[in-house]
Amino acid sequence: MMHPTARTALIATAALLLAGAGTAVVAGEQTQRNVQEQLERTRKTLEGSGLATMVSGPYQGNVMGGTQVTKLTLLPKSAEPVVVTLTSRVHNGPFPEGRAFGAATVVTDVTFPPDVQKQLDAALGGQKISITTLVKFGGNSVTTYRVPEGQFTGDGTTMAWKAVTGNVYSEGERVRGDGQWPGLTVRGGGGLITLGASTWSTTGQTAQDGMGNATTTLNVGEIRGSDQGSTVFNVGPVKAESEVKSDAQFVSSSARYHVARATLNGQTYDDMTLNLTMGRLDRQVLAQLGHVDVADQNFDPKTLNSIFNALLQAGPTLSVDRLSVGSGTNEVQLNARAAFKAGADVDWMTLMLDPEALMSQMDVQAHLEGEAQAIEELGTRIAGQRKNVASMLQAAQEEGLLVRKGTRLAADLRLDQDGLKVNGVPLQ
Repeated sequence: MMHPTARTALIATAALLLAGAGTAVVAGEQTQRNVQEQLERTRKTLEGSGLATMVSGPYQGNVMGGTQVTKLTLLPKSAEPVVVTLTSRVHNGPFPEGRAFGAATVVTDVTFPPDVQKQLDAALGGQKISITTLVKFGGNSVTTYRVPEGQFTGDGTTMAWKAVTGNVYSEGERVRGDGQWPGLTVRGGGGLITLGASTWSTTGQTAQDGMGNATTTLNVGEIRGSDQGSTVFNVGPVKAESEVKSDAQFVSSSARYHVARATLNGQTYDDMTLNLTMGRLDRQVLAQLGHVDVADQNFDPKTLNSIFNALLQAGPTLSVDRLSVGSGTNEVQLNARAAFKAGADVDWMTLMLDPEALMSQMDVQAHLEGEAQAIEELGTRIAGQRKNVASMLQAAQEEGLLVRKGTRLAADLRLDQDGLKVNGVPLQ
């Protein structure tokens, strides 16, 4: 069973998914058609993420308005999926409900399963999650959503959060959104966890095959944890960015993370950065993979083998564009790149069960470099005992695993069908 506190946290954040689905169908044939198309795009996005499935019932109404019911299943493949019902009440324009000029307003009520709804009502003090959409003439829409502030207590733990608010703007094939959350606190057993203020923004352009373009930015304030008044960890601010780019043939996906400072186990690390890129993903094959349902009882595993082979023909790459700690002379940085080079006749289902054989099909290159003093300092923070770390670094230089370049230390690694080489020397 999911822990009550964890489940409430899921409920509180679920509304961020709901905003995109809050645009129900509206009266008027043209507007109705436009919004149905938006609803279908939302469904594809949610199901493609694996976070939710979405089913919308038929629109029922007349010239004055109507209703439409949409069901979202959050975490559908988990042991305890949560079904959320969205009942959208449509009020037709040109001045729906006396509000702004538009084709219609859509007010969406959010209902959870009875046991969850009871917890949520208590946590929100009777307040309701609100989703309101203004559908403009021509089909564009603006959705505003709000999750009220609340508090939940159970099993000796109290979680309190501030209200979440945001907007989603839909303009034809383009969707953009923004939101903010002042944060939350979790208290229990003498411990305290605080999540600082968060903001996010996203822009996207959908496509028929689901392989559109999108960028997302998330900023999170400091995340602090203490026990009996003593600090256990302090991380942040944190910034996460992701981007998906598609052209006629390929799709690439990148993610960038930056942590300004992290204090863990009494050690402080500054300016931690991780940038990843997955490139040269065949667009047509990737769209085909998105329609594979491995949970289907009639699923044939051989289907994945042919899809993997097709993907590899395009020569996909995974690169660590930057993994670094520190800045300036205190920076230690790693860059790496991995590429598959197997032929079309490889049985990937079998290969996945043989790690050694799988690694033989890869070509990996990595470069590590930093000031000798910075590397020694980082090693001491991780492993402790500066004297031992200094001895290990000296031994690594003598064995050729590290190369000194003036005041800097560097290492080049290469893994291919001939095995692992460090600075060009095979590692036995």
